[in-house]
Amino acid sequence: MKKLKSIVAVVAAAGLLSSCQYQMLQVTNNPIGTKTGKATAKPFQKDANFTYKKAAENGSISEIGSATFTMTNYGIFFTIKTEVTGE
Repeated sequence: MKKLKSIVAVVAAAGLLSSCQYQMLQVTNNPIGTKTGKATAKPFQKDANFTYKKAAENGSISEIGSATFTMTNYGIFFTIKTEVTGE
């Protein structure tokens, strides 16, 4: 029984320490520009808004030149970040 508990503990620790990242980049015909805006969603956040529109508002951007969407997963916890650049 003690050996089984040790195996379960090791598997659980490995699962919690593992991570995965997914990233997607989109480019438009607008200039890349110098401004950057970010919008982030974290676990258990009420009303998480990580849209391109919110990221553009946070950076005072009217024309989006490029957008990066990143989702990072740490076991059962995650972080989603949208970053846009433009003018």
